[in-house]
Amino acid sequence: MKTLCTFWTLARPYWLDRRQWLSWVLLLSVIGLGLMVVQINLWINAWSKTFYDALGEFNTAALYGLMLQYSLYIGLYVIAVVYIEWLRRALVLRWRRALTHSMLDAWFKDQAYYRLGLGGEPDNPDQRIAEDIETLTNRSVELVASLVINVAQVGAFLVVLWNLSGVLKFELFGRPWEIHGYLVWVAVAYSVLGTLFTHYLGHHLHRLNYQQQQAEGDFRASLLRKREHAEQIALYRGEAAEKQQLHNSFEGIARNWWQLMERVRKLQFFTEGYDRVSRIVPVFAALPAFLAKTVTLGGLMQIRSAFSAVQQSLSWFVDVYHRLMMVSAAVERLGQFQQAIDATRWQACDCPRGAVLRLHNLSVQLADGRSLLNNLNLVAGPGQWLRLEGRSGLGKSTLLRTLQGLWPWYRGRWQLPGGSSLLLPQQPYLPPLPLRQLLAYPASDCPADERLIEVLRLVGLNQLSERLGEQAEWGRELSGGEQQRLGIARALLYAPQTLYLDEATSQLDEPAACQLLTTLRQALPDTLVVGISHQPGVARLFTRTVTLHGHASAQPAPAYH
Repeated sequence: MKTLCTFWTLARPYWLDRRQWLSWVLLLSVIGLGLMVVQINLWINAWSKTFYDALGEFNTAALYGLMLQYSLYIGLYVIAVVYIEWLRRALVLRWRRALTHSMLDAWFKDQAYYRLGLGGEPDNPDQRIAEDIETLTNRSVELVASLVINVAQVGAFLVVLWNLSGVLKFELFGRPWEIHGYLVWVAVAYSVLGTLFTHYLGHHLHRLNYQQQQAEGDFRASLLRKREHAEQIALYRGEAAEKQQLHNSFEGIARNWWQLMERVRKLQFFTEGYDRVSRIVPVFAALPAFLAKTVTLGGLMQIRSAFSAVQQSLSWFVDVYHRLMMVSAAVERLGQFQQAIDATRWQACDCPRGAVLRLHNLSVQLADGRSLLNNLNLVAGPGQWLRLEGRSGLGKSTLLRTLQGLWPWYRGRWQLPGGSSLLLPQQPYLPPLPLRQLLAYPASDCPADERLIEVLRLVGLNQLSERLGEQAEWGRELSGGEQQRLGIARALLYAPQTLYLDEATSQLDEPAACQLLTTLRQALPDTLVVGISHQPGVARLFTRTVTLHGHASAQPAPAYH
């Protein structure tokens, strides 16, 4: 029941949206074509009696006509089945696109993706968004459509099977007994027993599928980390340690896979036997009537066909059990992910805006409540360059992230300057984008190439001017100093009203760092810059320095006018 509630929570926003009327049309078309398949099966069921009776009578003329009729049924059946799958895939794509966009919007809103990483993040969010959403949408559409179609098939063939069953008469304990529609009861009893036994054998599959998804995601994420940190691993010559760690990670996959294999093997022993036995049960059940010559060969074949249709529809749970467990695991993982995102909403910062940066008794804390910086009071306005000074580990970088609205653990109040802001960390973010887009990041629109070339010249990256359209692994191609120059180029292009520098020139020598920041200051004279730097030459470029002390107040700054 909890899984169904979680599924409904995930599916409701899409399926109750009036704009998704086309998806309802697609779903109803899939079901409608499925009902058409049921009708074709009814026709084929009636045809089988006529065909086998004609075959038993050696009625050649009738057989040729019946073969032509069967060809028509098969043609209609193939067309319906092909379009069921085509329309189902179109529906899955629409739902998957919408659910993926919705999940991504929630993940990025209020920097939830960042706050999740501060603590309590579910494993492998990338896998949950990519693979679990695909499993949920693909399998659930398939299962819902097949359930509706099988219910319709049960209703249609139950009537046929009931009429074909007649009355079973026998004596037991010295009393005469009559069972009307006995073949229906045989099919129901067989299916119920099969369903119960299937659940008994397979209920562990939910947990094993969940663990398999987690182990696969962990292994893939570990591989990606090796690639991202290839240089550091190579410098340490840590191949043996990394390889051992990957071997251990894969062994976790293998162990869970063996458990999954064993559970599926036990389930398949039953389900395969169940399926094969079900094909002969109606023949054995109807054999007394056939031997008594109250049922013809054609009637026996019709009974077998109708019984199989009823039994297979009633055994829907048995047939799809493994897929149900895959969907339930995906639903649980996506539900956990959505809950984790929702839990970060209290951390979102909605600070007032004003003409200046103003801190009033601001205290920065760790997640466990321990204080880093207490009762900070300062005011800084446009055009000022303010440097934060203090020992390493004091919390200077955390203070910058608090002012940027990223760090959720604080007390007190502060006011942010109006307009845009940008924080340049010590290690710039360099995704594998074309250089043109990489320079413009985080803006979505690229400036003209002339402007990009000018900025590259200002930051000393002239050699990249001919590569604006090239996409590369820039984090590997560029040195640490070149990466930081590229970060300053971004600031020049983005031109924020407030700029935070967190050791943004630490990998450059002091003369180069000073020249770069002087260029930045000249290009953005009205930008408030709040920075951290341990380079003496760079420190002298700042007009104000605030010395921070752990568990103590910063020196109050004079009011800014």
